[in-house]
This record gives sequence, structure tokens and C-alpha cells, in this order.
Amino acid sequence: MSATPKVSVITPAYKAARYIGQAIESVQAQTLTDWEMIIVDDASPDETAEVVNRYLDDPRIKLIRSECNRGECGARNLALEAAQGEWIAVLDADDWFAPERLEHLWQFAQEKGAILVADLQLRIDDNGQIYGVAFSDTLHPPKTPTQYSVRDYLRNHIAIKPFFLRQHALNHHLRYPEGIVLGGDHIFQTQLQLKGAELWILPEPTYFYRIHPNSVVSAVGGSAEKINTLFERLLQLDEIRNNPELIRCVQADRRRMLLTDKYRRFAAAVKRRQWRAALEHFSPEIASMFLKRLPGAVYRRLWAREQLRNPRAGV
Repeated sequence: MSATPKVSVITPAYKAARYIGQAIESVQAQTLTDWEMIIVDDASPDETAEVVNRYLDDPRIKLIRSECNRGECGARNLALEAAQGEWIAVLDADDWFAPERLEHLWQFAQEKGAILVADLQLRIDDNGQIYGVAFSDTLHPPKTPTQYSVRDYLRNHIAIKPFFLRQHALNHHLRYPEGIVLGGDHIFQTQLQLKGAELWILPEPTYFYRIHPNSVVSAVGGSAEKINTLFERLLQLDEIRNNPELIRCVQADRRRMLLTDKYRRFAAAVKRRQWRAALEHFSPEIASMFLKRLPGAVYRRLWAREQLRNPRAGV
């Protein structure tokens, strides 16, 4: 590893003993080998740190142990402060990379002179079942490398795991917002763009997002309070509160996210055959949402399966 590696992979880890080994091994398997991996054990009560210790004979891997639980955003900030790489790649402790991911993102960033790049996230559970691509409820995933404006990002709530130039975050003193439970990454990624980083997304699903009972996607939803806290924090950002168009984008996304939360509760109640609870959440908007989401869900599932068979097909 060079004194200044090309990439710093930052990984917050809390109660991740079951999965962190696969995350680490997926980084070790990268075709781009000039990286460091900074893992922050966020005061886990399980054997997370012990599992990571087994990999510390690789000098590229570093473990930071937080004395108290700072939450995902706080753990990411600790990793950011320790990072020395030119680029930052975010990897959650229960997820993993395809072997070529870092090399492809780095090469594309060099070719385009980009500051912020991402690819697609393929959602898979512990049994290998594919849940489709996490991208947006209102946009299809791109079929070619595509640039998105901050308006696109905010209006459509595009899901990314970013690969970004560390100096850009340093220049603008950007950190993840601590003390927020839901959407801290969304706020940070918005700030990267508001400070001038244009977002490019590649069509390859080379980030694997694990669905399990404790993952965010597996949860029935956030809560109206957590959702509103996220959007109030966004509306406090200077570049948004002084821009009527961006305010409209944020408010439209808030309404959609609150409705999605209600829809998830309705769907969960139907799945459990709790008909009274389902009726409590039902409304004409929920029925309309079901009809609108169904074709997109089918498309994403079929598209994801095709990409998994031939990941370079869309390039």
C-alpha cells in the first residue's frame, strides 16, 4: 500500500460479526489493489472487533474502536478523519463489492474528471434471493453511464453508495450529520452535490446490498417523525432554503416518502393477514401507489436478473 492509496474504503460496523468477514474479503479481492480499508467498530456488543482482528495481518486494513456508540454517521466520520486515500468508497459492514468495482469506478472518474461516481446496488438476501436494484421509485436504472443533477437526485431520491474525491469533502468541511437516525447518508451526499460534485451513475450492479432482518430495507419503514426530521435537516441547508426549485423537490420527496412508509405498513399488514390494520393504512393514494409501483417492481426484478447473468450488458 502506498503512503497515499488511491482509495480509502470506509466501513462503519455495529453488531456485524456475522457479515463483516465477507465485506473485508470482497475488498481484498479487488482488481484495484492500491487501497486501505478503515473499519470503525462502533462499540459493538458482539464479536465484530474479534472478527476484524483476524484480517489485520493485511497492512491495508485498519480497525478503529469507538469507546461509545456514535451511530452510523458518527462512525463514518471517524473513518473519514482517519482516511488517507485520494478517493473514498463507502461499504456497509453487511454488504460486499464485486471484484472489479473499485477499478471501474476509479477508471471512470479519471476519464470524466468526475468528483462523485456511483453504480447500482443489487439487493440480495442471505439465501441468494434477488430483490432487485435499489435505485429510485420514480426512475428506471440507467442503461449507460448517466449524469444526474442535484434536482434529479433530490426529486427522485436516488439511492447510491458513493465513490467521491476526498479532497472535495475536505475543502468544504463536509461530515455526516450525527444524531440523525434516518437518511444521514442522503444529507451528506446531497451536500457533496450542492458544493459542486456532479453525480455520475454507472449501469453495473457491482455493489451488493444484503437484505436481512436488521437491515434498513427489511424494516417496515422509518416513522413519520424520522422522515420529517430528515427533510427538515435538508431544508436547513443554505443552498436549498434559498432555492425555491430545490425546496419543491425536497417537499415532493417528503410527501412520497411518507406515503411509501404508509404503503409499507399496509403491505406488511396484508402479508400478515392483519386485515384491520391494513384497512387503517388503506386509502385511494395507497391503491394508486400499488398500481404505479407494480410495473416498475417487475421491471427492476427482471432487469436485475439479466444484469447478474451478464453484468457488462448495459455498458
